[in-house]
Amino acid sequence: MYINLKTVKEQAKNLKLLYIEDDAIARTTTVEMLENLFTNITTGNDGEDGLRLFKEGNYDLIITDINMPHINGIEMLAKIREIDTKVSVLILSAYNESNYFLDAIKLGIDGFILKPLEHNQFLETLAKVTKKIFLDKKEELYYEYLEEEIHKRTKEIEKKLYYDDLTGLLNRYSFFKDIHNIELPILFMLDINKFKLINEIYGSKVGSRVLKEFALFLMKFAQRRNYRVYRLSSDEFILWDNVSFIDYEKYEQDLKDFFQQLNNFTVQLNNDAISIEVTIGISTSQHDAFESAKIALEYAKQNKKQYAMYSKAIDKRQEEQNALLWKQRIKEAIANNNIVPVYQAIVNKKSQVVKYETLMRLYNEETKELILPQYFLDISMKTGLYPQLSSFIILEALQKIKDFSQCLSINFTYSDIKNRLFTEKIELFLQQNIEVGPLAVFEITESESIENYNEVKEFISRFKKYGVRFAIDDFGSGFSNFEYILEIEPEYLKIDGSLIKHIDEDKKALILVRAIVQFSHELGIKTIAEFVHSKKIFSILKSLNVDEFQGFFFHKPLPYIDQEDKHA
Repeated sequence: MYINLKTVKEQAKNLKLLYIEDDAIARTTTVEMLENLFTNITTGNDGEDGLRLFKEGNYDLIITDINMPHINGIEMLAKIREIDTKVSVLILSAYNESNYFLDAIKLGIDGFILKPLEHNQFLETLAKVTKKIFLDKKEELYYEYLEEEIHKRTKEIEKKLYYDDLTGLLNRYSFFKDIHNIELPILFMLDINKFKLINEIYGSKVGSRVLKEFALFLMKFAQRRNYRVYRLSSDEFILWDNVSFIDYEKYEQDLKDFFQQLNNFTVQLNNDAISIEVTIGISTSQHDAFESAKIALEYAKQNKKQYAMYSKAIDKRQEEQNALLWKQRIKEAIANNNIVPVYQAIVNKKSQVVKYETLMRLYNEETKELILPQYFLDISMKTGLYPQLSSFIILEALQKIKDFSQCLSINFTYSDIKNRLFTEKIELFLQQNIEVGPLAVFEITESESIENYNEVKEFISRFKKYGVRFAIDDFGSGFSNFEYILEIEPEYLKIDGSLIKHIDEDKKALILVRAIVQFSHELGIKTIAEFVHSKKIFSILKSLNVDEFQGFFFHKPLPYIDQEDKHA
């Protein structure tokens, strides 16, 4: 291999070399060879001396013998590698045992040269290692230069990012960067009411002018009160004060001053003047101040207030988190077939079972419990999962009627009634199984508002043709029932449990239930009382001539139909 000594010297001249050799004669001879290339050479007498010197200096290359007193070269290098994993290493040794080679390779050496040294081989190895070190340093310097340039450019970009181009205020990026350094923030989030309308009427140029002049108004207001001002988005701004304690009287006065000054703020046009209104959300929360202010702002808007201060009472985030959790549970229940129908008996005056109401539960595989609808039904409706739950329960109940010739009462909501594809599926089932209709009672519940009573009437008329009977659920809980009861002509009215459960103590409930029963009987409609939980209430209801009864006094909901009448 041709060796260009001039190039090697140029690459080696700025390198720091540590050479360790216990043999003084070998050390002197080798140093004379090394001085032809290197200008900065430090020598050590043994492994212990070499380790000390390495800790004291900053070397680019180590050349060492192996067999030395105190600690040998391999042991020394192992300790050096604990300090520096990258420094280049050459081993010069008269020993060629394989275990030394393996240990040296594991330590990541750059070369292994046997003594006595062969001049050309030695120079060739030095040329390779110095070139490698030279190139590594060059690359390192290049990356340092790049990092410095990137840092410089990043600073320039960040400077542009910190400020809003239109208003000159600190911007959203700056706000979220600064908010982490606040100990106790007082945050005012301002939103210009109906700003979109200003843009639509006057155009975006005038809209921009309004924003700029409002920004100046805010800056003047803030300077006198030591607030920082930010523009968050189109028409949203932030004022904040970083304090050690909260002076509510001061901030109340600041708000009063702000709105008084805002009353005099106008943007003058040629033939017009634009005044603006602002809604403010306030947060004094140390944690999550931005979100708290945002919640307060939304609350103020919804309740048509000039401003609102954040409190846990107006924070709906926990409810939203619970809703997401229940949504996932519902989806898993659907996927794992954990929607469970349960059946609660409805009895007559003699406590004899006349039918069962089909109810819905979710099965929890972890706790082995059935979850009541009050925990998941409302969320299933809001998240669009209700149709899957409802259709499963209703079709299961119809199949149960077919299989066991058992009269069942089945709940239908307005959503079920509006679901054309689903109602067509039910109708097809009844057409194919004509014996099912006369044993089915469809309970129409008002768990959600009914938008079109004609749809409900059409639904009832459609299924009465198959012998299906109808019940109005929760009757007496609202006023709308009375408006359409005469037109619907149901076979049953289920009196709402809120009237039944305290009828033994609530005289008004007693009077209302008596009136409902009398009203129903005069129309030829049977009454069913829910939530019957004691013998006393059962006796009162019988004396009022209620026809049928349902509640824990008779039967709890079970995942199977219990034909035995224990109260008969």
